[in-house]
Amino acid sequence: MTETKRALWDRFVDRFVDAADPISLFETTADGTVDTVAYGRSGRRTLRRGERMERRLREAGGRVVADYDRREGRYEGLVYMMYTLDGDEVVPRYLGKCGKFGASGTDLNSNLKNVDTNDGKLARWGYGNYYHFGDLSSAAFRDDGPGKYDRWVAALFASTDPPRLREPVYFWVEPWAVGTEGPYPDTRPYLEELEYQLIGIAFELYPERLLNTEGVPTNPAAYAEMRGWTDREDTRLSDF
Repeated sequence: MTETKRALWDRFVDRFVDAADPISLFETTADGTVDTVAYGRSGRRTLRRGERMERRLREAGGRVVADYDRREGRYEGLVYMMYTLDGDEVVPRYLGKCGKFGASGTDLNSNLKNVDTNDGKLARWGYGNYYHFGDLSSAAFRDDGPGKYDRWVAALFASTDPPRLREPVYFWVEPWAVGTEGPYPDTRPYLEELEYQLIGIAFELYPERLLNTEGVPTNPAAYAEMRGWTDREDTRLSDF
């Protein structure tokens, strides 16, 4: 039986993402205004992580760190997603990973060290510079963040003063266990491979809404239009 990319995506989401009880990425008021915190020695204004999101991320990261400390070899790291909802449909806005090991070898990834208390890094979602919340806040409030976060601001926020979301934004994270089946049937991708598989599927289904800049064409809008990627039902597993 062949499966479309839509079927692959929905199957993966059904297995891993609890869209009926989504976790807010940001801490917000009822009208979608994001709370802020003063971070660092300078007390710079920074968008605030959702309390439930933060607990979940620390717990998931803690499982990977415990696995590293015990040398059990169960987890490869974390896979995560920022997403929105169209009804009950999960719309991926950003997909990424945080591996268990650092780039230099077999040491624990610095992004996971002190995961219970580290606010600056926190598995790539930290308040520090070069981390998602830190750089997104710089783009939103000071217009000096990395360029890709300008797209995040435009896509996610109706205004930045105050910082008010266009729609609720949610977060999912999973410790990725060695040998877990990925989105393609009977495949068990390693973490880096999984990330690009998910980005590839998500880009074809949601080329105008996915905010990843790695793993997609450098001119995504033109490429998607050229390929006619608007949730193509004729895309079959045998095409890959």
